[in-house]
Amino acid sequence: MISPVALDRQRREAFDAVARVLGVEQLPHVPVRWNRRLRRAGRALIDTRAGRFDGACVELSPAYFEVYPQDLHGILVHEAVHVGLAVLGKSCGHGPEFRSACLAAGGRLHSRWLPGRVYRYRCPVCGEEHLRRRRAAGARWCAPCTEAAPAQGRDPFAADRALKLVGTAWVGPEEAAHRDDDVCEGDAEDAALDLDAAETPPA
Repeated sequence: MISPVALDRQRREAFDAVARVLGVEQLPHVPVRWNRRLRRAGRALIDTRAGRFDGACVELSPAYFEVYPQDLHGILVHEAVHVGLAVLGKSCGHGPEFRSACLAAGGRLHSRWLPGRVYRYRCPVCGEEHLRRRRAAGARWCAPCTEAAPAQGRDPFAADRALKLVGTAWVGPEEAAHRDDDVCEGDAEDAALDLDAAETPPA
């Protein structure tokens, strides 16, 4: 694993790059720590009081960086953008402003898949298969089919159009390293790892 001195240097470089992109002189010091229980590459824990930034910390997954050590700078930039937007009082989710700043600062928009078991879901409409790291707690739908449904006069979120669990598979290190369809981890704690599945519709 990376030494504390090297990790701090990487942290400074990432936060300096984000400060330049966001047009601020300097971002506050934000500690970075390892969290062995973290199921994603990293996360920014941001404290606010009365809607104002009150501090933050970044946590990183040792398991992720054992597989993808080359992603450290990009993931630190990703988390630094969350912090920088919060410091500026802006929305710090994964919206257009986040994506633009992250790319401009040299960050990764997405983490990669870690080797392990995945759940295979199939869309009954188009037959496309979707892989998910976690078993869905509720119904999910294929995003392209959901978007096309109104033009076809169909209910996009009809129960018979929901994804069906068809089995599990093992994604090994080689396959995981070559997947390009991962998403930003984290506006939700249980974020899906597939781009193409639509969430359960709001009630």
